[in-house]
This record gives sequence, C-alpha cells and structure tokens, in this order.
Amino acid sequence: MSFDLYFFKHKDSQLTEQEVAKYLSNNISANIREHKKAWSYENPNTGTYFNVEWSQENSHPEDLESSGNFENFIDLNFSFNINFFRPTFFGLEIFPIIDTLVEKLDLYVLNPQDLKLDDYPNKYKKGDLLQSWISSNNQVSTGPHEGFNLEYMPIEKSNYLWWYQFHKTDFEISITEDIYIPNLFVIKSYEDNLLYTACAWTTHLPILLPAVDYLIIQKKYRKLFRNIEESGIVPYKIAMEKLGKYFIDFKSDVKDLRILSQQQADKMKTEFNSLQIRKTLKEFGCFVAKDCFVNILQ
Repeated sequence: MSFDLYFFKHKDSQLTEQEVAKYLSNNISANIREHKKAWSYENPNTGTYFNVEWSQENSHPEDLESSGNFENFIDLNFSFNINFFRPTFFGLEIFPIIDTLVEKLDLYVLNPQDLKLDDYPNKYKKGDLLQSWISSNNQVSTGPHEGFNLEYMPIEKSNYLWWYQFHKTDFEISITEDIYIPNLFVIKSYEDNLLYTACAWTTHLPILLPAVDYLIIQKKYRKLFRNIEESGIVPYKIAMEKLGKYFIDFKSDVKDLRILSQQQADKMKTEFNSLQIRKTLKEFGCFVAKDCFVNILQ
C-alpha cells in the first residue's frame, strides 16, 4: 500500500520525457537501480527509500483523468511511490528531493491522496506534498491493518534517530581524528515491548556519542590472571553519570552529541570496565528495522 504521485507538464512546456529521465539519473544520488526507466532511492544510513518509474502512456488511474480537466496538461508518464506504514522521517528525507524535482522541471502533480483539490494536476509548493503524505500515512497507520505487525516510537525519538543517521557520513568526513562514529539501532525490549534507541561502544574506544536510550558495550579486562570479555546493555543515563566528565560537547546540527578523545578514553579504562551489565543484548530484546514502526499509536 503506497502513496502515489503522477507527473505532468503544461501543454505549452517543451520539456521531454527524456529530459526528466536524465534529471533523475543525475540527481538521485542514492539510486540503486541501473534500469533506464526506474529509479530506486535507498539511503543505507537512514533506511529510507522510494521509487520513480517511467511507464507506458496513461500510467495514472483512468478514473481520475475522466473526472477532471486534463486538457491543459500532458502526462509525462512518470510516477512516484513511497510506502505507507512508515515513520515520519521517511517523508522528511524524501519529499525535499521531490520538491526540487517539481520546481526545477516546472512539473504539475496529480496527487490522488489529496481530497482537498480537484482531480487534475496541480502546482504544489515546497512542503505541501510532505504534509499530504504525513496526513495520509498517519491516517492509514491508525486504521485496520491485519497482517501488519507495526511497532510504535514517539516522533521526537525517531526523528532524532534519523537526523543523526542522515548526518553520519558528514561526521565521518569532518572528524579527522581516529574516532568511532556508531550507527544507531532500534531495539524492542522483551520486558515492556517498547522500542528503544541504542548504539555500540566497544572497549572504551574514542567515540562520537549520540543521546540514545541504551549503550551496547563490550568490556575486555584481566581478572585473576585471566582475560575476561563481557558485553551487554547499559542505560545511557547511567553511563554518562559515571563517564560524562571525560566527554566534551560536539557542536553540530544534531543535538546532544558528545565526543571522547583518545587521551580521555585512556583515562577512563577502569571506570568503563566497572560499568554494570545487567542483561546481554539477547536477554534484553531484539533489533527492529527502521521501516517497521510508525509514530502514531494504533
């Protein structure tokens, strides 16, 4: 089940379908498809994705064309779709790309989901398509959906998760020191069935640390002439109460980031290894994919 859009030009426009295809090939940076008539955007850091297809004539629903005034428009035979039952950040990442496409090529959009407008191609301002998708996605996500095992995460938490992951490549480029830039994960707790954010932190190594619910830590130390390895879950808040003094704030568009240098990491070894692990990851919960939860309570 998806949110679908169909692209048109005004009858006076000289734009060709080939020019639209060229624009898509040149501007969808995360395209994973080599097919000349299909573009599949997929961001491995954030988990977001969408599709654009160049189809045969009259790819849009025929009943819509018959109900509206299409005489001033020419169908470009390009369609866009993004799945419903997704967290809001899917739209936050994707629709700026579509807005730019519409603006650069002076496109008109047929949006079957928009019940406020007449059933013919319209000009959409920046942000309008995003709001249309959010409204439709929220409505669908709260409706009956047998067969969909949807989880819930508050929008503030999931948007933070996305915003950090969206900037992760920028951090890797800008931070020239040997600093670990972790991925954020979503974990469902077996105890309360809620979703939590987490990242891995291995052997007190230097790290750029986002504000998560839990840290998945790995400790290595010697005890009674033996090498000991332990791994498991530690609440972020407890870890920062003990180790926060070794970090400094990291200025970024992403809030609440802290960074640990190699020098400070060396100082905290004993305190890091004294962190109490109450549960292993396997005991605590299971991973949940970034496209398997919504921001609306059902």
